[in-house]
Amino acid sequence: MTPPAISTTDPLPRLLLQWGIAPAPAAAPVAARLGAGLGWADAIGLSQVLATAPGSAADAATRREALDWALAALERLRADLAAGFDDALLSRDADDVAPDNLPLADLLAPFRLHHAQQQRAMAARVATLRDRLRPRLAEVSGELARLAQLDAVLERAMAGAERQALAGLPALLTKRAETHQAVDPRRWRARFWADLQRLLRAELDLRLQPVLGLIEPLEALHPTGSR
Repeated sequence: MTPPAISTTDPLPRLLLQWGIAPAPAAAPVAARLGAGLGWADAIGLSQVLATAPGSAADAATRREALDWALAALERLRADLAAGFDDALLSRDADDVAPDNLPLADLLAPFRLHHAQQQRAMAARVATLRDRLRPRLAEVSGELARLAQLDAVLERAMAGAERQALAGLPALLTKRAETHQAVDPRRWRARFWADLQRLLRAELDLRLQPVLGLIEPLEALHPTGSR
């Protein structure tokens, strides 16, 4: 089984390495992978963004308002998605120590469904936040407006690569379940459920990296203690 191709600078590899799985190395430099992901329309859009001259900067109050909004929106998103990771029914089933009378695939079905649902929720909610954050950046300065435009182009161009990188995670979960079941046939589901929770949190961290990349320039305009 081939692990997902995720850069070793991303948060997921730390968890995968704990599981004894080395993330697949990137097949090409970042620039080459980006070039491969850009269609002609994206390439034109990228060149136009890079050719745009930055405009003037907003006042300090506007910058402060944009940062406060971004941090609050990020905090709400993290809290909402993290709350969805848990599931009372699945958590109760995970604590069941009765002997298994069904094939592993059947026992895993509700857990895999939960993972798929959370993946869709993360993808949709993070994309929405990025979309709402870009106009806020554009209000702050011409430089950040250009960053927002660049982010929109890259999001479209790299969507396929992100899906491919995360497509192998369900198979890795199944492998973890098989390992836990072999070690402890009665309590494997509790360990597997804990693994699933860790994986979802690590996956969320990975998906939020572009959002953090948009917020970081706003924070740079307000060093610690400048509030």
